[in-house]
Order: sequence, then C-alpha cells, then structure tokens
Amino acid sequence: MRLVAPLVAAVLVAALALFPLADANTYVLSVATIAFIYVILAVGLDLVFGYCGQYSFAQAAFYGIGGYTAAILYRDLGWSIWATLPAGIVVAGAFGLLLGVPALRVAGHFLAIVTIAFQTIVYLLLSSWTSFTGGQYGITVPRIEPFAAFGATREAGFYWLTLVAATLAVLLAWRLATSRIGKEWQAVRDDELLARAIGLDTVRAKLVAFVASAAFAGAAGVLIVYYLEGAYPADFAILTSATIIAMMIVGGRASIVGPILGAIAFTAMPEVLRATEDYRLIIYGTLMILAMTFIPGGIVGLVRTLAERRT
Repeated sequence: MRLVAPLVAAVLVAALALFPLADANTYVLSVATIAFIYVILAVGLDLVFGYCGQYSFAQAAFYGIGGYTAAILYRDLGWSIWATLPAGIVVAGAFGLLLGVPALRVAGHFLAIVTIAFQTIVYLLLSSWTSFTGGQYGITVPRIEPFAAFGATREAGFYWLTLVAATLAVLLAWRLATSRIGKEWQAVRDDELLARAIGLDTVRAKLVAFVASAAFAGAAGVLIVYYLEGAYPADFAILTSATIIAMMIVGGRASIVGPILGAIAFTAMPEVLRATEDYRLIIYGTLMILAMTFIPGGIVGLVRTLAERRT
C-alpha cells in the first residue's frame, strides 16, 4: 500500500510531461504553466502556515523578492535564468529568516499583522524605488525559450520547466513535512508551550519554516518573471498573498496534496468563469468562507471524511 501513492504520483507526472506532445494548444499550456508556479507558492506557504501554524500573509512579498532579484541581476550583471534561479531562492530565503525573527516574539493575529506590514513595505519599495526596481514600470527581462534546442516551443518549454520545478518543490515539501523538522512544526502548531517544555527547539523550527516557505516563493518568482518577460509590482501585491492563502485553505492545510488541488482550482477558475472577472474577489472570499465553515479541512479533509464514513 505504501507504494501506491508514489506510483500514482509518478504516473501522473509522466502523463503531464507527455501532455504537450499530445496537445500543443498554447492557451492550455499557458494556464498549466501558471498553475505549476502557484503550486510551488501554495505548497511553500503550507509549510509555515499549515504545518507550523505561523500566520504568514507575506508569500507574495517573497515571490516578488525572488522575481526582482532575478530581474536586477539580469539588468545589472547579465546573469541568465540558470544563475538567477538559485540567487532568487537564496535572497528570498534570507528575507524569510529576517521575517522569521519577529515570529519568535509574536503569534496568532499579531504575527499576521507583522507579515501584512512586511508585505506592504515590500510592495511599496518595489513600486516606488524607481532607480532600483523601475517603479511601476518594472524591469524587463529577455525572452527565453527553455528546451528550444530540443525543438520545443516557448510555451512547451516553460510548461516542462515549471512542471519539473513544481515536482521538485512538492517532493522537497513532502520530505520536510515527514521528517523530524516536520514533526516539530506540527508540535509548535498544536501547542508551542508544550513543545518547548518537552525540549523541542521551537526557535529553530519556526525559523526553518519561514526560510523554507520564502525560498519556495523565491523560486516561483524567478520563473514567473522570465515567463512574463518582466518583473512588475502589481504581480506581487497583497491580493496575490490572499489568493495563495485561499488556495491553501480551500485545498486543505498541512496535507501537501491540498495546496496542489487549491492551486489548480484557483488557476482554472478565472478561465472557466471569465465572464465574472469583475467579481473574482467576491468569489474568492465566498469560497474561503464556505470552506472554513463547512469543510475546515478543505477538499482533502472532505475526501478523508467521506472515505471514513464509507468504511
């Protein structure tokens, strides 16, 4: 039975990898590419929010930090995506450590306020520091075509690149969640005082959670900047953080699979309901209210409950 889930996951990833060969529809590949990037963001947020129980509303800030790191390194030093990708991860992770320090002193709603303030500060810097970030005009990056040497189109190349990145992110998140540090996160989430009393290093646990979550977002930021051919502050506003949180909550926190389902659902939803674009925030808010009221465990929690009832 332990081999069933990994086998199903491997078959699914293989099928997704072969999809562009069967259907080269540019629009579908574009939507899928964005979905994979959101998977990285949602799974990363789940580590600190879902597993460790730290109320972080700053995922879009780290997303932007990673993206702008890549754009600035290209503009000033001419670095390629392969050099800026690890740089974006490291810089975003460093800022995650910086934000994690206040988490050692505050918790709950107070921590949420701190992370919202951090998100706001980062957005204001990105949109106002014109000499460094380009302000509202952003920073353009060159058009690249991953895997063009193998005859792949730009859309197919980015599809495969983001699929690989999302797969690695999910595997790493699963490894962290099931390791000793993952157990420590859950102990901190459930009862931090008790966790500290039995000798767990709660300081290290929370800092690692913030750094890991921020690093995931930094990777996603680099990918989206090269995909959109530029870094623009509007892509990293607090609305983006709210959307990522909605993905995690609706999909199901602390489950790995839940954020994946939430990311796919929330990426596909605007395409399915394109006529209701003006009501997107209302739809997101309504879904979050319904999910937290009727299925607090998200989609994954609902499936588990139904399965238990059948048995």
